[in-house]
Amino acid sequence: MTMNQREPTPAAGTLSAVALPRRTLSLRSYLTRETLLVALTLTAIVGASLAYPTSFPTFRNFSALLRNMAMDGIMACGMVILLVSGMFDLSVGSMLSLAGVLTGWLLTRAQLPAPLAIVAGLGIAALGGALNGWIVAKVRVNALIATLGTMQIFRGIAVLVGGPGIANLPPSFAQWGQAQWLGLQAPIWLMLVVATVGQFLMAKSRFFRRYYYIGANAKAASLSGIPVDRMLILAFTLMGLLAGLAGIAFASRMATANSTAGDGAELRIITAVILGGASLQGGRGTVWGTLVGVFFISLINNVMIFARLSPEWQSIVIGMVLVLAVAMDRFLSRRV
Repeated sequence: MTMNQREPTPAAGTLSAVALPRRTLSLRSYLTRETLLVALTLTAIVGASLAYPTSFPTFRNFSALLRNMAMDGIMACGMVILLVSGMFDLSVGSMLSLAGVLTGWLLTRAQLPAPLAIVAGLGIAALGGALNGWIVAKVRVNALIATLGTMQIFRGIAVLVGGPGIANLPPSFAQWGQAQWLGLQAPIWLMLVVATVGQFLMAKSRFFRRYYYIGANAKAASLSGIPVDRMLILAFTLMGLLAGLAGIAFASRMATANSTAGDGAELRIITAVILGGASLQGGRGTVWGTLVGVFFISLINNVMIFARLSPEWQSIVIGMVLVLAVAMDRFLSRRV
């Protein structure tokens, strides 16, 4: 069974008792949302290369494209776990900003060494994610309301701590995000490592594959012995940790911690994850499809820059893509 399809819901008892249906290989089995998105992305690359032959198909442009998508790609690896389990987190952009600002404050005001400040920033981000998970899983507040509220809280704390931003971060910290290997900056390699580990865990780890059962039918998963509440808290904690990692990496690359660096990131990431094959209904999604979705969104932004469209138009296009992605998800869910 491929990861992009909804797994069968386990009945009461053990998960091993669930029999997986046989699949017959056909052309339709290969026409998944992920493969269609790959085809669309390649078509867009070819079209942009023909439209801008001297500037678009260059190593410099593609390295910049990958660099710009790195932060979203890291966070999207956490968001796909939440969407697979039937949840989502709207506070990730604010957590990105907060983690970067708090790490910058610890470096410049508290004079902590860079490794210690990074660990502290990651710990605070993980605690913020755990708070989201506790509110959703234990207090039973809807994920939309819970993370919308914490989004405002995290954003407010980021502005209070960092004001408009904390500039001139020490070189001992900036070198982490500005290092290069094979011509690509460290955040790109960090994104690839996170995505590789995430894809392996979601595809091969029995523990992480529980999220597909939770997303398909949380009640049946609970009856089968899966600790649903603890799994959801863990998923939100991982989301917070990855948002913090992205925020710290961004601050390190720019040598500046911006209090509004993550504004709007949540909608871009959710759009990319849904485009990559996940469903708002839960039970479906892959990390590699998510990464293709993030690349596609970044590609759209890149092409619009070449077309000299204003940032306002870029926001309009991304909003339209989000609506179309959700509409497609609802349509395909009805046909399953």
